[in-house]
Amino acid sequence: MSWIHRKALAVVVAGAAIATILGATLGIAVAKHTSTVGGVCSGGSPGCNIHYVGAIKSGSVSPDQFTKCIPPANWQAIYIWDGPNQRWQHFFNTANGVPTYVNSTSAGGISAIPGFSGVVLIMTPGAPTQEVTLLDLNNESCN
Repeated sequence: MSWIHRKALAVVVAGAAIATILGATLGIAVAKHTSTVGGVCSGGSPGCNIHYVGAIKSGSVSPDQFTKCIPPANWQAIYIWDGPNQRWQHFFNTANGVPTYVNSTSAGGISAIPGFSGVVLIMTPGAPTQEVTLLDLNNESCN
């Protein structure tokens, strides 16, 4: 094999390796994700109901859609950090009797979770430990 053929083969192999790596990471970035959450500590006592779950899409998703696959009685709220404004934003589960006005953006509510946000999920104390699907796009489904 000549010197030029070896160089060409090396370029093709390196290109294929880079494409494989980027393709694999893109597949992870566009998939909905799961997280293990619950409202009970490992020893059985309540109090371990705060979980960092994260949103991994580059787009945004509504809070209702993000939490759609979690049983309504098992979660209380989600929080995100609004970096540019240096404040926490919230979204409370209205299925648990919380009035809808508390989720208003004028009251610090979340209208959309921006892509790549860190999301904190507050589970109901005593909720069973479970693996839940978190939706990262408004057009995804729980299945």
